[in-house]
Amino acid sequence: HPALLVGGAGTCDEAALEALGDARRLVPALSVVVENAFSRVERGAGRPDWVRAPYFPSDAQKFFAKFDAIVLCGARRPVAMFGYEDGVSRLLPETGVFEIDAMDVSGALRYLRDLLGTPDPAPLAPPRHDPALPSGRLSPTKLCQVVAAVQPPRAVVVDESLTSGTAYWDLSKHAPPFSHLTLTGGSIGFGLPLAVGCAVAADDRRVIVLQADGSGLYSTPALWTMANERLDVTVLVCANKSYQILKVEQQKQRLPASARNAKKLTSLNQPAVDWVALANGYGLDARAVDTADDLKSALLHSFDTPGPFLIEARLA
Repeated sequence: HPALLVGGAGTCDEAALEALGDARRLVPALSVVVENAFSRVERGAGRPDWVRAPYFPSDAQKFFAKFDAIVLCGARRPVAMFGYEDGVSRLLPETGVFEIDAMDVSGALRYLRDLLGTPDPAPLAPPRHDPALPSGRLSPTKLCQVVAAVQPPRAVVVDESLTSGTAYWDLSKHAPPFSHLTLTGGSIGFGLPLAVGCAVAADDRRVIVLQADGSGLYSTPALWTMANERLDVTVLVCANKSYQILKVEQQKQRLPASARNAKKLTSLNQPAVDWVALANGYGLDARAVDTADDLKSALLHSFDTPGPFLIEARLA
């Protein structure tokens, strides 16, 4: 059971994507893996069947241990993003790891494919399966279901959803082809300014930002730039009113979560942030939603309307 851990141009260059698809057909047991904190991956229908490494270091170490051999191409040996007392640092096993030192990552992947032989022609892409849309009160999973079901072809998805977006990776597997960009380190607040850069660089594509509310507060001036430049950006704020990722880390490190100051430092309810009013103040049209049906309606409206639009998804 081999794995190919891919990074750099290997996750977004068209020739590399084709070579990876061929390699999977030649070696069905091959897993094509990306780090959990990848920079950009081309995903969706017709793209490689990517496997994303787990987020937590101990889970990632167990994940990589199951492979007989791991070949790195365009990727460095992954390490844990945070240090934990008595925790894991290096994620790969000590043996069975092979690194390809290649400036031309796409060329290296094509060479590997050619070594394996000549694959059968790629099968025709199956017709798109439109998943059933959820209804009722919004939850993180329902939010991800709606986005994956209605996102337009060639979308650029900037993903700083953190705990609210954990289901999005699997649910968007068969969406129309899209570019998926995520946080590559332990900082927060990159989502809104990165969306500005993406919208300027790819002005013929709709940019969707899956934005955790706590992280988004670090870089709200980017909203003004979106309005000033009339950028085609849909900002979807995952409003759970807390720094949920910090609560998860508290639990991992067995820190007391019930203490008064701990609660105060991880809550966004005192006072609650009105994202619609905030967006309006920066010059954006905006809407708040709390049901799956209303989220679908707001997203489709934003896709059909030139310029930026913010949706505050009030999660249960």
